[in-house]
Amino acid sequence: MKRWRPICVLLIAVLSALGGCKTPEESPFPRGEPPTLEGVTLEPFTDAHKQNPRDFVLVIRTNLITVQVPVGSVSDSEDLWSYLDEEPAGAHVGSALTGNGVRVGLGRKGAWKNVTAILQSLTGQPLVQTSVLSSPGRPMPIVFKSSNKSQTIFTYRRDASLVGRDYPAGDNVLVTTATINYDDPSAVHITAAAAIRSNRRRKGYIKRSGKYALVSEPIYYGLDGMDFRLKVPRGDFILIGPAAEARRRSSPGYHFLIHQRKALQFETVVIIVPEVFATPVKKMVVGGQ
Repeated sequence: MKRWRPICVLLIAVLSALGGCKTPEESPFPRGEPPTLEGVTLEPFTDAHKQNPRDFVLVIRTNLITVQVPVGSVSDSEDLWSYLDEEPAGAHVGSALTGNGVRVGLGRKGAWKNVTAILQSLTGQPLVQTSVLSSPGRPMPIVFKSSNKSQTIFTYRRDASLVGRDYPAGDNVLVTTATINYDDPSAVHITAAAAIRSNRRRKGYIKRSGKYALVSEPIYYGLDGMDFRLKVPRGDFILIGPAAEARRRSSPGYHFLIHQRKALQFETVVIIVPEVFATPVKKMVVGGQ
């Protein structure tokens, strides 16, 4: 076996150069190709960019992994949640979310392997990842479920009051906004709020480049007590899943995270992994000319 060792080392080096295998220094989650902006390929944010962050254009890539597991696999089990920290969202926020059938946890970089292993064991299938590119501060809706019928949802507020209302047919979405503190861009600040995005669109005028344009946009109906904020350090991730209260058919957790397939019910788990990319401001100016 010893005579094969140099060949194996060379093969590993070649595969690493081609992106075919991972090294311990790489991010634990699957990375795609670096994104491009105005024809310029962005580079992953490193400590070198942190020295003069305002000399760079920063872009956030939000990686999404959605998994559906048999009902009760997550809401009735603590195996998965033992690897997640639910405290950063705050006690009052976490209590309101749990009462509404939703749990939100911050996963550290070192917990990625255990979390994904548990999810894969529940589904028996590989995890599928999609990515969305956005500038800091731009709202991005994540669709959890779509409905062609009106919905009646009862939501617990943070003052423990229960409020119910009818919502029009539309998409059940989590509207997220990712921002970066330029004094410490090593972490992404995620603000999220659950809402119903109506199928019916509303027309109105907006001002673009000094001119008014007629646009048609959906109407968003926010759900009280269904918002949270988290600071996500580089390499960490957010996991959103059902709590036990998601069994309550009028709860937001049921309407967002429980799916019915004929006689079977499934729970949805969503993982959000933000990445920060950068490119020099001068390079962007030259590329845009």
